[in-house]
Amino acid sequence: MPVPSDSVKIVLLTDDERVSGNIANDHLFDAVDALFNDGVVVLENAIDVEVIDKLNEKMKSDTEKILSGTVKVHWNQGEDKGNVSQVPPILEEYLFPQIYANKLASSVLSSVLGPVPELHYIRSNTLLGNTTTRQKVHKDVKGRHLSHPYAVAMNICLIDVTPENGSTECWLGTNNSSPWTDHQTYTLGFVQDEKLEERRKIRPPVYPRVKKGSLILRDLRTWHAGMPNHTSETRVMLAFVYFAQWYRNQMKQKFPVSLKPLIEKHEKESNTRIVVDYVDDEEVKDYLNTQFETLFISPHHPLQEVP
Repeated sequence: MPVPSDSVKIVLLTDDERVSGNIANDHLFDAVDALFNDGVVVLENAIDVEVIDKLNEKMKSDTEKILSGTVKVHWNQGEDKGNVSQVPPILEEYLFPQIYANKLASSVLSSVLGPVPELHYIRSNTLLGNTTTRQKVHKDVKGRHLSHPYAVAMNICLIDVTPENGSTECWLGTNNSSPWTDHQTYTLGFVQDEKLEERRKIRPPVYPRVKKGSLILRDLRTWHAGMPNHTSETRVMLAFVYFAQWYRNQMKQKFPVSLKPLIEKHEKESNTRIVVDYVDDEEVKDYLNTQFETLFISPHHPLQEVP
């Protein structure tokens, strides 16, 4: 087995790949290999920066609305971390195909998870500026979990990300080396302190620099933690979670029924499923109030998570 690298693998895509959505064979090989071995890979130049900038402007405006007190705030690991779980704008003009139907990402996802990967979780992690407190190291799963890939998070940063403005701490290779018994308690995904120190001696964490227009794929079992943002600029990072079709996750986010034709178009273009619950438009007019839930369970593996 090759010795793991000490940095996140960055696969630099060509403009032709970005425009066509067809990933080169060698780039697909490198991305899949990194995702299996490290649990994380970055596809650089995967999305037009014009798309990113437009979405960033809208989401930062939504962040201000959330913090004004008109919307219930869901803080990731507490208010002191400054990390808000925010719903992206569920509006037709912001459902960009490069975000919701990125064929480059789906090529990698289907190679790892199997055909027609399913998008069940659609939110973002919005890290406010001038924060000083970090998150605990954790996995995005609780309780028992499978020992092979079944879910992958896709993160898209809407600005350049550096250790200064809150690059996620990544513990490479823990997707393959950490059983569920490494959790502090059965009901949480926090990693035991002694396990952290053991791993640090083998392969310490890294803090990748990620350019705007990139997307990050991370095995859901990989250890990671949100870090402080020492700048004054809010950093928005989309957080989508894709599951293997065979896993049969049941989680659905409410979407206006008027968007069904667009969603079905995105599904066809990317050969993925966007699993949502279509409701009357009026019911989800204020999308920022969408209920927060992380039901990452399977009916075929009921002990994976606990309430």
